[in-house]
Formats: sequence, C-alpha cells, structure tokens
Amino acid sequence: MDSLSNIKLLLEIDNTTEDALLELYLKRARRFVINYCEIEENEISDNLLGVIEDIAVFKYRLKGVEATKAETRGGVSESYYDSLPSDIKIELDRYKIPHVTAGG
Repeated sequence: MDSLSNIKLLLEIDNTTEDALLELYLKRARRFVINYCEIEENEISDNLLGVIEDIAVFKYRLKGVEATKAETRGGVSESYYDSLPSDIKIELDRYKIPHVTAGG
C-alpha cells in the first residue's frame, strides 16, 4: 500500500476528494523529516515512512484549529497539541544524525 492509501485508511477516507490535500501534507511531512533528521531523500527507511504518514495524519486532523490551543463548546472542552506528539518526536530522534562537536 502506498502512503496516500495508508493515511486514507487511518483517517477513514474512502473517496478521492481529499487526495490533493493529503498529498500536500505527505510532501510537507517528508520535507520536515528530512530536515529534522538531517538526512537525504534516499535515506528514508520504511520505518521513517510510517512516521511521515503519522505526521501527515496529525497535521490533517489539526486542519482548521492550527492556532487554537483549547476551546469549550456547550460544556465540552477540547485541547489541541501545539507541536508534534512526543511519540512521533521520540521516533524521529532515533533517526536524527548526531553532530560531532569540535574538540570533543
């Protein structure tokens, strides 16, 4: 299954109306992972593909509430992440290239 199919399955989307937007989220998530981990495109492993998909799903779910930290409607309070969830960060950190500092 390709990444678009995987995130559509996770998001329970069974049509093509969101495909262009989902592809954009995938592209941005891929670029984020490459920059964060300081790797090249060809260094993306299958495990990192899963993380890219998770980031795309996370960002898609934030659509429309990107600048909102919390809101209350009809007595129901909702809180939103203002950064990536810790499980995604932990997974990314496993692939981040460590920097060697001078003199040590």
